[in-house]
Amino acid sequence: MNEMEHARFLRDYSRLFFKNSFKTCNKTYSMSYGTAMLSKKLARIHYCGVAINLIDHYRKTYDNFDSFQFLTSCPQQERAGNCREYYGIALKYGFENRIENIWLANHEKHGFLILAADPGISATLTLNEFCQYEAYNYWVCDPWFNIHCRMHMYGLMATLKSSQWESEGKEIYKNDYSSERATLWCQRLFIGNMTFHRMTDNNGQPTAGLFDFFSE
Repeated sequence: MNEMEHARFLRDYSRLFFKNSFKTCNKTYSMSYGTAMLSKKLARIHYCGVAINLIDHYRKTYDNFDSFQFLTSCPQQERAGNCREYYGIALKYGFENRIENIWLANHEKHGFLILAADPGISATLTLNEFCQYEAYNYWVCDPWFNIHCRMHMYGLMATLKSSQWESEGKEIYKNDYSSERATLWCQRLFIGNMTFHRMTDNNGQPTAGLFDFFSE
């Protein structure tokens, strides 16, 4: 498979892993606007309350690798995760199946994976600087955002996805006490640098970055 197929495969694997679970604790719904049905809004708000305790338990009890192992052992309906768990499960599966050229993109507000062969990605970039890779066959895998696209298209796709979410009334938590419209949260991705760490090499073998990530 190539980078496009790998990125889609890992996104779909992670999405399926969390399907019919409590999902995330940082997505909620406004009760004052949005087209989503009331029953859907109430269910998401309830599941969000359950998920926050589960995710807090994973992160305080285990390092990254052990937390992903623990998630794998949980019944599907009892799983929960935010972006770190979503891309972490994809990364774990990619490493175990020796998928090559996986990179981790980290922003203060969010994280996701990129499939990019040599010459690779700069150590730091702003989201607006993704456009410099238009000529490269680099693909984003963002299971939390449910995005699979060429790297240079990611900013546009994130903007479109957040607009869709907002029309439904979906909001993203800024902290434990307040949430904001999805489009406002998305705008924060364009502020500040993202850092990039190579997780697997051209042969699908783990890099030092992967070991560092799993030991955190």
